[in-house]
Amino acid sequence: MYLLLDIGNTREKAALIKSGKVTALPQLAPDNLAKLPIKAVYFASVASQEKVAAIKQQLGLGHLPWRQVYSEAKACGVSNSYQQPQMLGVDRWLAMLGTQLLFPSQNTLIVDAGTAVTIDWLAQDGRHGGGWIIPGLKMQQQAVVKNTARVFNSEMFNGRLEPGADTVTGLQNGCLAAVLGAIRLAWQQTPCNKLVLTGGDSKFLKSYLSDLPIVVEPLLIFHGLARYIDM
Repeated sequence: MYLLLDIGNTREKAALIKSGKVTALPQLAPDNLAKLPIKAVYFASVASQEKVAAIKQQLGLGHLPWRQVYSEAKACGVSNSYQQPQMLGVDRWLAMLGTQLLFPSQNTLIVDAGTAVTIDWLAQDGRHGGGWIIPGLKMQQQAVVKNTARVFNSEMFNGRLEPGADTVTGLQNGCLAAVLGAIRLAWQQTPCNKLVLTGGDSKFLKSYLSDLPIVVEPLLIFHGLARYIDM
C-alpha cells in the first residue's frame, strides 16, 4: 500500500493505492495513517519544501521513503508539449498520465475545474496538444468583486445559464457561462472522443455538458501519480 498526496498552497488531497486500486482518503490524520501498512509516499506539490517537511512531520511518516513527482518531457507514453517541460503544472501532467491510463488510444479533452480551470488536449498517441488556463468559478467572482466598486456577491453559488435580473445572479451566471463557454469552444477546436472532467467544480459543471461524451473522474490526478510507483 502506498500513500498518494497532492499538496497545494492551501490544502492537501490524499489517496491510497493497493493492488492497483486507487481510493480516496478523506481524512489525512496521523492516527488513521499509523494503522495502515504504507510502504512509501508519492507526492506532487506546488507548495514550499518547508510545508512539505511540516506535513511529513505532522503525519508521522518521516521514517518512510518520500518521492516527489515533477512534470517531465515524456513518461508512460505521454509527451509534454512544453519546450521547458518542468514549467507545465504537475497537476496537469498527472491528469494526462491518468487519462492515458484510464482511456488509452483516445483523443481526449481534459478539464480540471478547480481554483483555476485548466483545459488540455491529449491525442490518442499520447501527445499533449497544449492547453488553456482560465480563472475558475470562485476566482472569477472574487476578481470582479475586488476590482469593481458596485458589484457584490453572495456566499452561496447558484449560477445558472440564464440572464441575471440582479447583480449577484448576473455575476454568478456570467462566470458560469464563461467557464462553460471556454470548455465548449475547446471541444470545437479539435475533434475528441471523450471529455474527461475532474476538480472540485466538476460535478456541478457536468449537468451542463451532458450532451457531450463526458466522464467525471475525481481521482484522475492520483491515477497519474500512481504510475510513478516502482518506476
